[in-house]
This record gives sequence, C-alpha cells and structure tokens, in this order.
Amino acid sequence: MANHNVISFEQNAGPAKKRLTSERHRRAVFSLRKHLEGVLPQLFQDLFDRLDDEFYELADKSVNDLLQTRYFEAMRELRKLRQPIQRALVEGRLGAFDRFWQESAPLPVTAGEEAVDLSEHDMSLVDEADLEEDLAVNTLVSKANNRYHRTLFALNKRFAVVHGVQDIDPAANPVGPEMLVKAFSQALSQWQGETAVRLIVYKSFDRHVMAYVGGLYDELNDILVAHEVLPKIARKVRRNPIAPSVQRARDLDDQGPGSDAAPLFDASMLEALGELVAARRREDPRQDSAAWYAHADAAPNLPEVSTDDLFGALGEIQRYSMNVTPVDMASLRELQAELMLSLGQELEVGPPDRPAKRLAQGDRSMLDVIELLFEFILGDENLPEPMKALLGRLQIPMLKVGLMDRRFFSDSSHPARRLLNNLARAALAWTDDGDRSANSAYGQIESAVTRVLSDFNDDILVFEQVNEQFDNWLEREQRNATVAEKRLAQAREGQEHLHLARSRVTEELHALYTACKAPECRLPEPVKELLDTGWRDVMLLTLLREGEQSEAWENARSHARELVWSVQPKQDPAERKRLLEAIPNLLTALREGLNNISFDQHRAAALFKDLQVCHIAALRGSWAEEVPVADVEVEEPSSEEIIEEIVLETSTLSQETEATDDFQRQAEQMEPGTWLEWTDAEDREVRAKLSWRSQLTSNCVFVDRRGMKVAEMTVPGLAALLRSGNGRPLEDLGAPLMDRALNAMLDVLKRTDPDARPH
Repeated sequence: MANHNVISFEQNAGPAKKRLTSERHRRAVFSLRKHLEGVLPQLFQDLFDRLDDEFYELADKSVNDLLQTRYFEAMRELRKLRQPIQRALVEGRLGAFDRFWQESAPLPVTAGEEAVDLSEHDMSLVDEADLEEDLAVNTLVSKANNRYHRTLFALNKRFAVVHGVQDIDPAANPVGPEMLVKAFSQALSQWQGETAVRLIVYKSFDRHVMAYVGGLYDELNDILVAHEVLPKIARKVRRNPIAPSVQRARDLDDQGPGSDAAPLFDASMLEALGELVAARRREDPRQDSAAWYAHADAAPNLPEVSTDDLFGALGEIQRYSMNVTPVDMASLRELQAELMLSLGQELEVGPPDRPAKRLAQGDRSMLDVIELLFEFILGDENLPEPMKALLGRLQIPMLKVGLMDRRFFSDSSHPARRLLNNLARAALAWTDDGDRSANSAYGQIESAVTRVLSDFNDDILVFEQVNEQFDNWLEREQRNATVAEKRLAQAREGQEHLHLARSRVTEELHALYTACKAPECRLPEPVKELLDTGWRDVMLLTLLREGEQSEAWENARSHARELVWSVQPKQDPAERKRLLEAIPNLLTALREGLNNISFDQHRAAALFKDLQVCHIAALRGSWAEEVPVADVEVEEPSSEEIIEEIVLETSTLSQETEATDDFQRQAEQMEPGTWLEWTDAEDREVRAKLSWRSQLTSNCVFVDRRGMKVAEMTVPGLAALLRSGNGRPLEDLGAPLMDRALNAMLDVLKRTDPDARPH
C-alpha cells in the first residue's frame, strides 16, 4: 500500500515533541500508531470481502431483473473503487491520528457553545437522499457510542493525559466512532450509488467494522496501560469482540509449520458436517419426519426458499416456543420435533413425501450443523438433565445466528457463543435443590434464555446485553462462593491447627508422666491437676500463638518439667539449695501463665497452697503426705483422639492394602477444584467441588456452587464411592461448552472423512 499521503510522525516530530514532552508518552503514541497500522487495513479489507458476497447474494435472490441489475452494478463499481476507498480510509485515519498529537487537543464543547439547530427552512434545503444518509451515519455513531461508552471513556481520558489536557472532545478522537463513520462516509462519496443501495453498504459497515471497533479500543487502552497511562482506571472483565479478519491474521502469524493452534471452522467444513448429518438421516430407516428439508434432493427443480423467508419463519416458531417450557429431555425432544414440523408448515413446503419447495444448500447445511451441535451439547454428561432442557430452547435462536453470522463457529468471542458458554458454566455446577425462584441459578439461566427468545430478532447486540447481565450475576455468585470457601478453609485449617497443637501438648505431658512412672514416684494430685486443667491450656495457647520453634513454647515446656521436678524429694543439699532458688521464679511463671488463660483465681490459690506443702516435703527429702497423691499411670486418650487415631490408622491401612487400586489412587490424587457427582442417601443427585483436603487426615471437604459445605469424606470413603459406581468426577469444566462440542464435531468429521482437514 502506498504511503505517500501518510503524515509521518517521525518526519513531523517537531510540533509533536513540543506537545509530547514525556518520552514515555511519545513511546505510547508510537505504539498506538503501529497497532493501528496493523489493524485498520484488516478491518476495512474484511468489510469489502463481505460486501462482495452480500451483493452477490442479494442479486441471486432478487425478485426482478431490475433489482438484480442494480446489485450487480453496485458490486462491480465497488470492486473498482475498493482500493481507493480502502486507501483513503486507512491513510486518512493514520494521518488524522498524527495530526491529533501535533495540534492542540480539541476541548469538549460546553453547554453555552452547543450548536444551534437548523431551522425548518434550512432543513427543507437538504436533499432527501442526503438526509437519509446523514441519518444512517448519525445512527451508527450513536449506536457505537452507547455500545462502547465505558471503553471510550477510558480511552479518551488516557488520550487527554498523553496530550497534557484535562479532557478532550470525544468527537475529535481520530479513531472514535464519529470520526470513523464520517471518514467512511467521505471515502464512500467516490461512489455515486443509489441511496437504497448505499444504505445497504452502511448496514454492512455497521456489522463488519463498527461491531468490532470495541475490540480495537480495548487493545489501545491496553497499550496505554502498559505505558503506565492511568493504569488505575477500572478495567471491565468483559472484552469487546475482535474482528474475525484481524484474529485470522494473528492466527496465521502465530501458526508456524508445527503449530498446534485450534482450527477454525470454515464454510467447507460446515458444509461437510451438514452432509454427514444429511447422509446419516437418509441411511436411517426410522428418520424423523420433522426433517422435511432432507427430502429436497429428490426434487432439485422445486422453487427455493430464500434465506430471508427461512429467517422469518424461524422468528415465528421462536416466538411460539416462548410459551412452551420443557421440563426434561423427553419434552424437549417433543418440542424440537414439533418446531421443525411447524417450520415446514410456515414455509409452505408441503408434506415430506411431496415437498413443494426446497431450501438452499447452504441453509440446509446450517440446519443440520446446528442440529449436530446441539446433539453434542445435550449429550454432554456433565450437564444436568433439567439444564439441558433449558439450554436446548436456544437451538432456534442459535440457528438464526448461524444463518446471519458464520463467525459464530470460528470466533470464540462471538457474543452468542460467550452467552451459551456462560450459561453452561453455571449449569454445570447446578444441583437440583428444588429452588426455581428468580434469584436462583435455575431462575437466572431461565431468565436469560427467555430474554433471548423474546428479544432476539436480528441484532447480535441482544446477546451482549443478556450476557453482560448474566455475567454480572455469575461474577457475584462466584465472588461470594470464593469468600465462603475461603472462610470454610480457614475454619478447617484452624481446627486442624488446634488439633495438632492439642496432640503436641498431650504428647509433651504424656512424656512427662511416663518419666515419673517409677514405683517410688508419688506425684501429688495438686501437681497433676495444675498440669492437666491449667498448664495444658497455657502450653496450648503458647503453641498456637508462638509456634513450636519459639522461645515461649520452650519456656512453657521447661516450666512443666520443672514443676514435676520441684515436688520430688531432694536428699542432696545442693539440690535443696537449687530448689529454694528456683521456687520463686517457678511460682511467678506459673501464676503469669494461669492469669493469661484466665484460670479460676480461687482454685489457683488453693492449688498453690497445696503446692507449698509439696515443696516443703521435698525440701525435707520426702513426698508430701498431707495432700492426695496422684496416680501417675499414663492416661488413656480421649474419645475424640481415639476416633482421629482410628481415621489415621484406617487411612494408612487402606493405602497399604489398596496401593494398586485405581479408585484409591484416583481419590488420593484428586485435586482441589475437581467437581464430583454422586447420589446421596435420599436418592438425590449431588454436585460438589473438592474445596479442601486435610494435611493431617487427608479428609476431603466438598462445597456447592455457593461455596457452602455439602459433604466431608475420608480418602478411603471417597475411593469406595468411586469404586461403587455411585459417584463420578466430572470432566474438565475449564473448557467452554461450545469448544467441547465443536471439537467433538471435528472428531466426527475426521473419523468419517480422513481427508477432511481444517484450513
């Protein structure tokens, strides 16, 4: 492409450098321009590729020769003017972009500076054809401003920062909707086509350019954020779709000779899949009579139903299907068969054995491909049956989408595709708890499906709006679930930590009592009571707060050992001296420790009084006789400790005896985040996610989609559930439903025709 009309940013850098005083900002503008150089040609090239096909299709379906001639003439003229128009658009936008940074930034129009409306006399002077075209231009601008208002707000704010002003006039943004549409209108002035035909071009410009400039704005914002221009402006999660032509160009750049990138569905693949379904139907002697369009091969000379008529008929049965709500797969199948029969009647094709009309080959293939797609979707074992019945109602709207926009199959960011994936993502985690209220998951999915059925005619924007609303609800649900899961994990980890600490303290005291088990050892009861009812909690609190490696924990252990030593008879004078020196510090440490746990002061005073008797006896070289003597046999563990010990032993034994059991291995290796489905004691299907696994006992905690605890199982119990066939882990739910279904369709195509390969 010639560049002689482009105003080079580098060659005219003098004024620009005066405006852009920051080196970082200059680099940002350079990166923006480089990105526009790559995207704008692809964006406008795709428009003219589509225009050629659209005019050819319109001419082919024209009801009279005059219309057909108009469309063919428009197609030929636009082919001749394609390069000049594209060049004017691309070079014009790049030149405007350069001038924008070299001149003073246009400021927003204030209320007192608003343009005055034209008088009725002035309006009468405007040619009616020009008025229609101006109205089309203003409609495109308004529609894009409304659709991308958040993205444009951020982009204009960042442009203003780079320009060094507070705000800029949004209408002066060189790549904003107003400048793009008006530039297209000016470039199109090279063609003197009829107004009605020119309006068709504007509609195509809206579908193939303006519908995707939001993706360009997202990327320009990303570039500015990368250069630290207002990085803290809130960035929405939902991204605008990228133009298929731009994405294809990037895919080609990314795909080398050995690339493993996912294939795109082109027209030949869709047609091949349609033929597969049609062939399977012909070979099946029990073929469904509702598939009336499959019999058209027998009468190729019949009048052909236009795509517009098919689209209109689909709209009629879509409205009819709003009044029918299937509750299970059987009723959904009945509804689908009824809808297909109604479609045949709406198009007046006659009975299947004596058809009066036939569908175009491309339309027949699309019906078959969408049927196959939903066959895979509704056959997905990860989806609960009631959710299949809900999602299956979208077959007719998705068929209409496929007829009007083939990128539905190749563009993973297509609004209709994103909505279907989001609905399926919520459906996969759904458990039938009987709640069908508007705020429940079932109610939200049903509301989204109903809104598509009622609002979608031919505007893809409906899917964006429904998906944005549903995505907001789903995001809130997942955020709340994450908080609930985190709290549950923290609570369980706290319990685990507490149990470990208790076990460690018990172990320490157990060792202390064991050391004092000799026949001559007569540990006084006050000492044992002080250790068991008071100092045990002091040690526990210290261990929980400070940890096992802390000095405080070591002191707590040392004081317990010193207490036991202090009441034992001291025969040696040196030992007695040492005890006399140790008693004050020991008593002080014991009192402080008991005070920290708010031990009963009256009971503490009595214990210390008894302890004084014990110390006096020890200094005299004997055991205290005035206080009861404790039985220092090693105490039995509590019932709680016995149960936990059994769990540990059972788990260990199971791992040893079933080391080669696949189910045991599967249970041991199951990662948090894995979804499991099983039937509970009341014969209800439960779906829950492994949220947390105990580091001590390996117990597994499962939660529902809201992050609430559903069940807790030991690893052996989980293995037994899997072994019985009563439970099964769900497949990887990370892959979107549409991707899984399309990949399954690809597998069918490859198995049936090994030579069929994606392009």
